[in-house]
Amino acid sequence: MVFLFILLTIIVFVIILFYAKIRMEVTNFRFCSQTKRHINQDYKIVIKLCIFGYLPILKITLTKQRLEKMKLKERIKNIDFSILEKSPSFDRKIGRVIKAFDILIKSIDFHIEIGTENASLTSFIVPAISTVIAIGLRKKMKTFKNQIFTVKPIYQNQNMVNLSISGIFELKMRHIINIIYIFSKKGVKEYERTSNRRSYDYSYE
Repeated sequence: MVFLFILLTIIVFVIILFYAKIRMEVTNFRFCSQTKRHINQDYKIVIKLCIFGYLPILKITLTKQRLEKMKLKERIKNIDFSILEKSPSFDRKIGRVIKAFDILIKSIDFHIEIGTENASLTSFIVPAISTVIAIGLRKKMKTFKNQIFTVKPIYQNQNMVNLSISGIFELKMRHIINIIYIFSKKGVKEYERTSNRRSYDYSYE
């Protein structure tokens, strides 16, 4: 009886987790290519694990100070990405991950300013970038209320990018589980057979 109760509890927990959501709230994140510190110091990122669509059961708050204490830059530098790049299935996995990474935009306040050394080039790339970003954001928006998005040119004869963003983004937990599965799954080696063919299937009759 106890074993059955534990088993049912695990099953219920797995189901709840499978349909849970990761909610990310970004506040006051700014990037400026012309300043010594490209990223501002007072941004905040709150990551929540929500069940039943809105009830948070886990909350992590990230700030500039916390990220520096975690020394993420040093840890990322120590990762040997060449091992992944040498994998024959790495490119295919990346493509599958991009498809599985389905972020939903609940609200966004996004502004970007772009300038180049050539005014004509700036006039050309700004509308192009604006169109691409607008199409990408439109596909991910659940509603068009509380959505602000602007792309503006800067004519100062220098290459520069100013960006600011605040917003709320959601990712379903099952998509994260799928991404983990994709990276953990071992690809079939080139010299291995991919089906149960007989040894003479490729011979001529």
